[in-house]
Amino acid sequence: MKKKILLFVVLSACKLVAQNDSTFISFNGQVTSWGIGQIENPFGMQLGGRFVPTFLGKHNFTSQSKIDFEASLNINGSVNFTNLRFDSIMGRLKPYRIWARYSGKNWEIRAGLQKINFGSAKIFRPLMWFDGMDVRDPLQLTDGVYGALGRLYFKNNANLWLWSLIGNKNAKGYQMFGTAQWKPELGGRLQLPVGHGQLALSNNYRKVQVPNQQSNSLLNEERFGLDGKWDVGIGLWFESSVTFLQSNPFNLPKVQDAWNIGADYTFPIGNGVGATLEYFRYHVGNQILSKGTTLNLIGSIFTYPVSILDNISAMAFFLPVKNLWYNYFSWSRTYDNWSFYAFGYLNPTNYQLLTIQSQSKNLFAGKGVQLMVNYNF
Repeated sequence: MKKKILLFVVLSACKLVAQNDSTFISFNGQVTSWGIGQIENPFGMQLGGRFVPTFLGKHNFTSQSKIDFEASLNINGSVNFTNLRFDSIMGRLKPYRIWARYSGKNWEIRAGLQKINFGSAKIFRPLMWFDGMDVRDPLQLTDGVYGALGRLYFKNNANLWLWSLIGNKNAKGYQMFGTAQWKPELGGRLQLPVGHGQLALSNNYRKVQVPNQQSNSLLNEERFGLDGKWDVGIGLWFESSVTFLQSNPFNLPKVQDAWNIGADYTFPIGNGVGATLEYFRYHVGNQILSKGTTLNLIGSIFTYPVSILDNISAMAFFLPVKNLWYNYFSWSRTYDNWSFYAFGYLNPTNYQLLTIQSQSKNLFAGKGVQLMVNYNF
């Protein structure tokens, strides 16, 4: 296995390409390095890197049907320091994408380790059912899920999704509990054109593995999602998700609901100032909307293209119940293959923003800076 992985990495690094009239095969990838400095007492620092070698292929059967595939690894590691003294080290090597897709004129079927994401929201995403993308990550990397996805596209821009997932035992998105690993998840999504926009209904069913219980302690869970987006001079959208968990003797909450409304607009100032605003409400309890635990968040993003190469942006998140602000500022410069990023953040020192990404050390608490370099080959 180690020899096969090494061969995979070497071939990817060489960026080999094979091509004829109907077949295309290529090796490429992404290399990223970063450094984070947490300007607090004690001073925290992290140095890290990531390598994502990717093998792509495509074969055209006819002018309207083809098969294509992707296989990639996520090789990453980081070193943490406290007051410039070694603290901890972390390294991982795991599959990132392994999927194959057969597609025709208005349909496709994709199976394997893949990214499945949908919805209208941009900042807080109630329909983040199967991915973990963070709006603060400029590379938008996320783990995938194992399963099969079919999509059918209609002439009026409507589309139908159907999926079946299996082998994904860890909690995904805003899920509170993991899934029974070898019990399939089943779901679908229907998206319809409505006026100058679209409206979609989503559904997913799975068996929840109750934590710290026997392997046969499984509960039924069903999720429903409704979202829509319209362009009426400004962009307007809403997104919602309601999860029902089977009644249980473990005192686990039976309802989880998340609601989002948002808008964006580009102001004609200079090269154009893009503004995005969203309100997000997250609730867990035994009834929809009421009782239990509730979290409200307001988020905003402002972007400005300084030049063809340079962009600046600012993000602010407000937690009303705690009267807390989370602030992020960034500059980026992008060439054909290279991207450079500089971030600054000013956050509370002892409270984390709602996030699905867990980490042993919260380097984004308090104030600090991050530098990142990314190379695509």
